[in-house]
Amino acid sequence: MATIKLPAVLVGGSATSEVDVAGDTVRELFENHADEHGPELKDSVLEDGEIKEFINVYVEGTPVESVTAEVPEDAQVRVIPAASGGR
Repeated sequence: MATIKLPAVLVGGSATSEVDVAGDTVRELFENHADEHGPELKDSVLEDGEIKEFINVYVEGTPVESVTAEVPEDAQVRVIPAASGGR
C-alpha cells in the first residue's frame, strides 16, 4: 500500500497526517481513500476527475499532473495545496 501524507489544512487537523491506501494510480488512491474515510479529501484534491489546478501531488518526490500516474506499491504520496498571498 502507498502512504499518503496530508497537510492539516486538507484534513481539518492541527498536524500532518499519514494514511495507508491501496491503489495502482493516483485516481485509485483517492477513490479508495474516499471509500474508507469519506469524500472530503477527494473533493479537496480532484475536480471533474482531475487534480485541481492549485493542488500539487507528488509520488516518491516527483510531481504528477494526471490521475492516471502510476503509484508503486510502497510509494510515499504527498498532497500539497499551493500557497498564495502575502506582500
